[in-house]
Amino acid sequence: MKRPLLLGAFLALLLIVCAGAQNAPQADAPAIPMRDEAHHHLIFQNSYVNVFFVEIPPGESTLRHHHDLPYVSIQPGGDDAPPTPSGPPRIGYSAGNLTHVVTNSGKAMQRNIAVELVRPQGTVRDRCAAIIAGQTPQACEGESLGPVDPAKRTPTGSRTPLLETDEILVEAIEIAPHSAFAFAIQANDVLAAGLTGIQITGREGADSNVLRGGVLWLPAYSGAVFHANSDRGGRFIAITFKDSGRP
Repeated sequence: MKRPLLLGAFLALLLIVCAGAQNAPQADAPAIPMRDEAHHHLIFQNSYVNVFFVEIPPGESTLRHHHDLPYVSIQPGGDDAPPTPSGPPRIGYSAGNLTHVVTNSGKAMQRNIAVELVRPQGTVRDRCAAIIAGQTPQACEGESLGPVDPAKRTPTGSRTPLLETDEILVEAIEIAPHSAFAFAIQANDVLAAGLTGIQITGREGADSNVLRGGVLWLPAYSGAVFHANSDRGGRFIAITFKDSGRP
């Protein structure tokens, strides 16, 4: 009687081990290009960026994949924002030439925006935030944003530079509750990402052009007004492309 029971237990254990081996990331598996990895969804691209919305369910791992280009990672906004966002969206920076596997060991969906930078970035330096390992950020405060309505005297929020390369400037924009901030007559193209608690006006169809993760591309000289209509205010990341929009 004991032999069938032992055999059954052994088979059950073998099934568990095999299932675990199938679900575990293979460290020696060949890396695939990032854009071919199923959890990375290309939502926008032009001559400056390839923007991917990344979504990993609880308990899942990405396939082993390779990032050829440098990229900025941003916490998503809008309907894809974390349940309790606090402060400006978090960002990270990678110089590229990176191979990895990302595992979501939590209980909630893990989301991210990966802004792949097509052009060489040159020197990379921290501004007012500690992002690059081994660098010391500047001691600085956010620049106060002037009111859109001249009749209002109180600032509408702040604009804080986080990271800069030879090609881009990454800033955190904080909009005060029930206030607005205008990106108007900009000489350069801007990517707004991680839009949280914000409505956009001043550009035809602007709201309908917001992509997953709260991503909006603003061509030079187009302009838009960002409204934070709630008591919590609004926040997003702005990436300005320095060599864009010029004759």
